[in-house]
Amino acid sequence: MAVSDLCNPHLASGEPLLWSASASAALRKAELHRQRLFFGLTGCLCLLIALTLALRSLESLILTATTPSLLAAFTPLYLVFALAMAALALWGFRRMAVDPHRAAHFAMTPARLFAVDRDGVLVDEILASEVDGVVAGGRRRNYDLYVLRRGDPQEERTFAMQHLERPLEVKAIIEATFSSPTPEETSA
Repeated sequence: MAVSDLCNPHLASGEPLLWSASASAALRKAELHRQRLFFGLTGCLCLLIALTLALRSLESLILTATTPSLLAAFTPLYLVFALAMAALALWGFRRMAVDPHRAAHFAMTPARLFAVDRDGVLVDEILASEVDGVVAGGRRRNYDLYVLRRGDPQEERTFAMQHLERPLEVKAIIEATFSSPTPEETSA
């Protein structure tokens, strides 16, 4: 199904589609693979540490049961750290299963930018009047674009456009379409 077919249901009547593109399947797959590898290794390492600490706790219990010593004071700490590391391992394994990138297709009209998922469900949008700027960042070769919102100094609600094939071209299109003159420019 074409990107425009997925975006058309979200257009207001008479609202023209200026630009649309899909996230690169290859870039998404590579990013997902890197994330799964990172979280999987983190989970395995934390699980190994948790098991080591649990065994050390068990060993301390056996030793202090036969000959009481100062080691008994540290036995609960081994168990607490083992549980903490087990929780981190669980977190890592759970993060492996998540695909954090819901937006698969992006579109621009004169009034807004919006993103839809693979099924054509609207994921996010930003109105032209809210656009404060566009920042390219992330990977070295294929940048991700982050459209900043006016009135969001902490940048908590950026509109992310990730895994685009030619992000710098898209950045130029967005800036040309949504650039608004500053108050100094309008008064001059």
